[in-house]
Amino acid sequence: ATATATRLELVAAPSPLGPHPTKPRARSCAAAATMARLAAALAALAWCVVDAKVLRSQQQPPPEPAAEAPEKAKDGGFGSKGDACMACKASGTASCAMFKSCVCYATNGHFSVGGVPNPTDTAHFAWACGNEGGSKYELCFAVSNELYQDPFGDKIDPNNLKCP
Repeated sequence: ATATATRLELVAAPSPLGPHPTKPRARSCAAAATMARLAAALAALAWCVVDAKVLRSQQQPPPEPAAEAPEKAKDGGFGSKGDACMACKASGTASCAMFKSCVCYATNGHFSVGGVPNPTDTAHFAWACGNEGGSKYELCFAVSNELYQDPFGDKIDPNNLKCP
């Protein structure tokens, strides 16, 4: 019983020669596992950097806008639905992300309110890439054939795509 108690004391008590002989092995296994995870993470990061460089080398410049944006009125809106739609088309065709995701809608921000005198400015048009604003938003460009027209009503040249 005394030999067992002494043995337990030696294992539990710190040794003047350093840590217990089995602990360095446990530490080296944990360290090896950590190093393996770190090496895998670095390899994945290096692959991402190389992949990003390849993507950047294949990028094309943004397309030229298919329309010129009209000037806004003094009140900050557009003077007509057509102007708001042209502003949407200018923004939507100058970026491939917007070109592929934007469907132009426009609305007049002026609404009649009871009990308020008639305002002089009743044209305050704005555009949006979708009609989530409600039923007051109207589609800007009627697309009759989605196969041969883009969302802005322009014909698509299959041999010269704006945003491939």
